[in-house]
Amino acid sequence: MPASAISTDLNLNLEFEISVSGLLFDMDGVLVRSTQGDERCWTRWAAQYGLSDTFDLRRTHGRRAVDTIREYLPGLTDEAVAEHLSRLDALSEEEQEIVIAYPGVVELLASIPSYRWTIVTSASEKLMRSRLSAAGIVAPRHTVGGDTISMGKPHPEGYLRGATILTRRPEECLVIEDAPAGIRAGKAAGCQVLAIASSHHPSELHEADWIVGAIDQLPPIST
Repeated sequence: MPASAISTDLNLNLEFEISVSGLLFDMDGVLVRSTQGDERCWTRWAAQYGLSDTFDLRRTHGRRAVDTIREYLPGLTDEAVAEHLSRLDALSEEEQEIVIAYPGVVELLASIPSYRWTIVTSASEKLMRSRLSAAGIVAPRHTVGGDTISMGKPHPEGYLRGATILTRRPEECLVIEDAPAGIRAGKAAGCQVLAIASSHHPSELHEADWIVGAIDQLPPIST
């Protein structure tokens, strides 16, 4: 993929070039706007289990649900965790009507050959495909869901697997993320990382190589 000029207006007024041959997209906060629905699900879950006073919604961003559950309810059996995940999936289904694609996403993905991009998300495979469908996005055939890996973000396992799906070395791939945990995962995998400041202030995304305000700030990408 030839180098492409990408500009940002986050008080930086810079232009820069990125040369990569594979794109690894996070989903929530990058391709689809679902943060408010997610936060309502977690708020309902926390209230149900008496965790409202200590629960930090910000810590759910970019992480697998299983990791958040185990943090706040340590000592659960695998069966109990599975029940909590099922409950969260049910809550998420109730929030699907507000899931929409960010401006420019559908057009951007349509401009990239299918073998050059995939999705690496902390959401389960089922939830990922449901949300993409609700937003009018056709999911790649092979993706990385949070329930298909043993270690969630900020561990690099997901992005390493994503690079393998594209048959590319990690350093040849650009990770597009919106959360600090995902940025750290991409960097740990050896990828270049571009952050979208959709769910976090740019100051929280400083570990990324580049930051833009929205995905529609990226120009058309040719291969």
